[in-house]
Parts: sequence; C-alpha cells; structure tokens
Amino acid sequence: MCELIINGGNRLCGEVKIQGSKNASLPILAATLLTDERCVIHNCPNISDTNTAFEILNDLGADVISLKDYVTVRAKKLCNDKIPQDLMGRMRSSVMFLGAILARCGTAVICNPGGCNLGERPIDIHLRSLRRLGVRICETNGCIFCSLGEKTAGEVTLLYPSVGATENIMLLCAGLDTSVRINNAAREPEIVDLQNFLNLMGADIRGAGTETITIYPSHRLHGCEYRVMPDRIVAATYACATAICGGEVSLVGAEPGHMRIVNAALCATGCEIKNNGSGILVCADSRPKAIEMIKTLPYPGFPTDVQPLLGAVLMTADGDSELCEAIFKKRFEYYSQLELMGADAEIKGSTLVIHGRERLFGTEVSAADLRGGAALIIAGLAASGTTVVNNVHYIDRGYESIERDLKLIGADIMRI
Repeated sequence: MCELIINGGNRLCGEVKIQGSKNASLPILAATLLTDERCVIHNCPNISDTNTAFEILNDLGADVISLKDYVTVRAKKLCNDKIPQDLMGRMRSSVMFLGAILARCGTAVICNPGGCNLGERPIDIHLRSLRRLGVRICETNGCIFCSLGEKTAGEVTLLYPSVGATENIMLLCAGLDTSVRINNAAREPEIVDLQNFLNLMGADIRGAGTETITIYPSHRLHGCEYRVMPDRIVAATYACATAICGGEVSLVGAEPGHMRIVNAALCATGCEIKNNGSGILVCADSRPKAIEMIKTLPYPGFPTDVQPLLGAVLMTADGDSELCEAIFKKRFEYYSQLELMGADAEIKGSTLVIHGRERLFGTEVSAADLRGGAALIIAGLAASGTTVVNNVHYIDRGYESIERDLKLIGADIMRI
C-alpha cells in the first residue's frame, strides 16, 4: 500500500508535460485485436489501467511489448474469446474489448466490469446496441455470452450519447464488412482519436466529433503506427492545482480545443489562461472566486471527471458555488474527505452547494475513486500543514506519476 504525503502552501511554477490520454488509449488498444499485424502506439500512458489492458490482450493471445516511448501489439492468433473475471473487475473500460473480440472471433464472453464505485453504470446501452446489430446475447451467472448473428446494416440510435457504447459499435463494425450509422453518438475527442486510429488501419469511418458517425464497409484491416492524444483530464488536474495554489504553470502538449469549457470555468474563478504555442499557460494570482453554478454534461459540456477537481478549488473560493452532477450518482463521495480538511458544503440531491473557506487544513484522507483521489491531492497542495492521501492505487489508474509531475512545478509531495 502506498500513500502520498503533501506539505501544502507552495505556489506552483514551471512546466509539466501532459501524458497520453487514458480514455483514448484503452479503446485504441482494444482496436489492435482487429488485425493480425503489428501495431505501434506512441504516447500510451504508463498507468495501471493500461497495464490491465495489456494483461487482457496477453490473455486473449496477443503479444504485447511495452517500452519507454511506445507499445507494440500483435494479435497474430487469438487463443481465447473470454476476458477473465479478475481482469474485468479491475477496470470498467474492459467492456471496450467486447466489440473488438466479437469482430475478430465471432464470439465473446465477459463479466460485469468493475472500476471506480461512482454509482450504477449499467452496460445495457452497449448490449442493446449490439443486439440491434444482430449480436445474440445471453446473460447467465454473472457472465455475458455474445455471438454474431446475421450482419445488420442500417442505423443505431443511442438513448444516451455513451462514450463506451459508441466506441464498442465502432470497434465491432470496423472489423465487419457492413455499413452502420450511429445517431446521438458521443462527441468526445477520444472518439475522434479512435476513428483516426481505425482509419489508419484501413477502416472507413466518418463523423466522429459530431452526433452522427457512419461506418462504411471495410475489408481487411492492417497494422499501423499511431500517437495517442494528450490527456485532457490530466491537464485539467494540473490547471486546477495551479488555480488553488496560485502561480504560473505551462501544460506542455495540452490541447486547448479539448478544454474550452474547463478553461472557461477556471477563468471564472480568476485564472488567466493562454495558448502559448506548446500547450496551455495557466496563471493564478489570487484566491479563487466562486462560480454560481456548473453542471456536468456529455462533451462538449463540462466533464464529470473534472467536477471533483474543480470542487476542490471552489472549497477555498471567496463565496458560494454550486456543482450539479448529472452523470454519476456517487460522484460527490470525495466531499466527505474534504470535510475532514475543513471544507464546508452540503449535498442537496444532485447538487453540491459549496461555502468557500479561505483555507483548508491538512489531515489524513482516503481516495475512494480516481478523480476524487486527485481532488484530495489538489486540496492538500493548498492546505495548511500536512495531508496524507491513502488508497493511491485509485489515483494510479489514471496518472503516470502524479507526485513526479507536481514536484516539477514546485509542490512538496512524496510517495511512501
């Protein structure tokens, strides 16, 4: 077990390079199953979730080599169509492999996925969409057995713009000689990244980043070399850390176009944010200002993953703020730990009403999920005294080495 020790109060200055995107890397790794040729992926983050993805690929029969600057995957022969329950239980995004395994093998077996406990996150929308495409699905004893039926061309309309369901349909259809249109598709930048990767493999997919994605018939997919987009949530994490601590930090490699709504929210707290050619420059010179109301929404709305990070900033803001969570029911669970640090807020249904305090105080806290854990670190950076953050394994699911990056910009933080 690891813990992070933070001595708060330091201003943050300098630059930090933003790692590759977790949420883009995982479906791209699944997509490597669609060819028997070698794929080379650059900028794949070295985090526990991608390591779990490597284990899934290995268990299915793919050869994975993870080096410092890139990862190679070759799924020449698959010996298995089932993802073991222990691997499914570690990571919710393991469901992303379903579409790719089905396309390659014709059958697939998964269990209900795990990951952070953020409330009910049913995969019914995935299964309903796959049934619409002719997939036969049987659920027995906690396992989901899938097999291809007759190919169904046409269209799938998602009841909710689910990122995972959109990606699963793309992965399945890219590996099959069929034409499908996805209506009400998720519009996240990670969807665009997956489209770009699949098209480089020889697929013909158009419309990612809009509400309608069309997958055209494609023949045999081949290997390719690709660079994953930067992680916009990691960039938001270090931007929020700068907002609460004060200072001037350059987020090297961050993509401004992916962060418009987050940057707008931080500007509302008093930050100055500039595009500096190499990424984003965040400047904060005073105590954060309160924000009347922010509501989480699918992209291009405010990301649910950033809500806890901004919540930590607003705990020290001058005035009252409201955060409305419209995606995950248990996303506010991080607040109970911030309360131990002196934060003052109240949960009213799906809204967190925050009464900003001038200062938080260091104490021992425990992460219960990935982004909630990052929020505790952000709060600890600005708190008076020492903060100890336990359950760091949650945070390691999405950050290569959060303490290394924060040290580079002046934080007093260490892992033991």
